[in-house]
Amino acid sequence: MLDLVDRDVQAAGRHLSLKMPRDLEALFTEEAFAHDEFVPYWAELWPSALVLADVLPGQLGDGPCRVLEIGAGLGVPSLCAALAGHEVTAADWAPDAVDLLRENADRNGATLRAQRWSWTDDPAPLAPPFDVVLAADVLYERRNVAPILAALPALLAPGGWAMVADPGRLPTPEFLAGAARTWTVQPVPHDGPPAVSVHRLTRP
Repeated sequence: MLDLVDRDVQAAGRHLSLKMPRDLEALFTEEAFAHDEFVPYWAELWPSALVLADVLPGQLGDGPCRVLEIGAGLGVPSLCAALAGHEVTAADWAPDAVDLLRENADRNGATLRAQRWSWTDDPAPLAPPFDVVLAADVLYERRNVAPILAALPALLAPGGWAMVADPGRLPTPEFLAGAARTWTVQPVPHDGPPAVSVHRLTRP
């Protein structure tokens, strides 16, 4: 059973009451790492997620939009988008993340769908296409770059766009260069930590 703590979070002008794991390190096991090099990144509230949530109102407009967050983890952007009236699906490949996101959605009165999914899986169970795909701090490993770039076209509707927030992970330049081959990539200004960058990807 997860050792959880309560935490109050301010994001996108909203107050969220979250349950979250007390200690990410305590979730790491050699057995889990031996199986597909699993690391419980989902359990940390990353600055990129807070920045992404904060810029969402100015990017989504009055909506409502179909929104998908991949690698959602604690799902703060998803919760904020759902509370703003958008139709939200939050996806993560860790079952504990999905279960906890459902609990936190109920705790905050947010209506969303939380589903287990990896960006190497068939996107069909997510019921695409979506108007918007969100991702916060998903480029922590180089092996994530190609699958995410490959998944985006299948997930997005014509005219849809993606927004990626990242704190300067080493694979990020490779991701942005790959995205620029088929997408228009634009930086999104924000007032959060300067180490975090946000990029909006739209079809030319």
